[in-house]
Amino acid sequence: MSKRQVLLDALAATPADLERLVKGLDSAVLTQRPTSDEWSIADLLCHLALVEKLSLARLKLVVEGERPSISPIYPDPSLHDLNQSLTTMLANFRLARQTTLVYLQGLKAGDWQRTGIHPTRGSMNLRALVQFLVDHDTVHLNQIIETKTKHLTHADQPDNYRFFHP
Repeated sequence: MSKRQVLLDALAATPADLERLVKGLDSAVLTQRPTSDEWSIADLLCHLALVEKLSLARLKLVVEGERPSISPIYPDPSLHDLNQSLTTMLANFRLARQTTLVYLQGLKAGDWQRTGIHPTRGSMNLRALVQFLVDHDTVHLNQIIETKTKHLTHADQPDNYRFFHP
């Protein structure tokens, strides 16, 4: 199996992984931030959908341009619509990811070697950008697992748990 196919398979697996991780979570768990500095699971779902759309634009820019400048993608929680239903959040990501996959699957092998210039990472070929997207998925899937675990562990503790265990 080629590295390209491994990356495509990893990208294709993320929507189902997300659905499995958030299945059955109520809106309170989805929208509660573990701390003021951490994102909620809903924030993470919105972020993933937004980054997916921005990443596709960067991928297209690299394939269609001649060593174009690639803008960094900065997280912006003010763009997260946390009033959406879980179903909508998951559907937004699934649709955006499917669009990316269709685009990538239609490329020729040589397109994966086309490069763009990132201001902090330097020259990056398309394969490296796709790997970066896979890595981004992994970071946030793990973050969802950690956030979910914090909520569920705390919910299972007796009321006096925090008094004895700060």
